[in-house]
Amino acid sequence: MERLICKSLLWKIGFTNGDDYNKTLDEMFIANSDSDMLLELESCSSDCDTTFDVLQRYWKYGCNNFSNDVFGKCILQDLKEIYFANIFTIELYAKMCYSLWKHLPSEINAIEPFHTLSYAVDPLSWNDEKQTRKLYEELFDFYK
Repeated sequence: MERLICKSLLWKIGFTNGDDYNKTLDEMFIANSDSDMLLELESCSSDCDTTFDVLQRYWKYGCNNFSNDVFGKCILQDLKEIYFANIFTIELYAKMCYSLWKHLPSEINAIEPFHTLSYAVDPLSWNDEKQTRKLYEELFDFYK
């Protein structure tokens, strides 16, 4: 479920258009078609907000074996690919990362590597793009 939550978050923030989320959901549903949770998610897979709400509820109340490391590796890999694709300006990318951080549960948003997402945008306020980029590029190597 960590991968699915990761993909949902990226879609919710606007990093992706939902295709990666739906592909991941379809793969999981094919492998486990008797899952009520996956069936519910399939039924709302075209609605980003509803999808995110369902997954947030699951993440908060039903996910007993959530792995911060599995989730962290997934989110950082995807963020790295988006970063190096130069789809967004560094300013927009940093604001979106901050928004992503705000959507994380309080149990994990204060720990690394996730906490970096809360302050990597700060150097941009004094026009230090180099420092912001350094923070992100070091973040991407957290699990190496």
